[in-house]
Amino acid sequence: MKTKILFLMLFFVLLCGSAFAPQSSALARTTFWSKMCASCHDGNTAISKDAIREKYQTIDVFTEAVLKKGGRCMNILKNDESLIRKVAKEIGLKE
Repeated sequence: MKTKILFLMLFFVLLCGSAFAPQSSALARTTFWSKMCASCHDGNTAISKDAIREKYQTIDVFTEAVLKKGGRCMNILKNDESLIRKVAKEIGLKE
């Protein structure tokens, strides 16, 4: 009886642990850009990723633009310069 209870408890712990583990390696590689930016920066709603790369050649220029000129929708980034730089790297801007 004790073995059966121990087995059920172990099964429950393993089941709960797998619920919090990443479901796939693709999920773990999801970028901030694809999760938070790409839906608006599609070229229709806001400037596209390619247009951003053409307009802002470096991470520093892009960061400065977001901090000073970014619209209200960019407020999530305005207080986190490191996050702005991370996004800039993800979209391929130069150092």
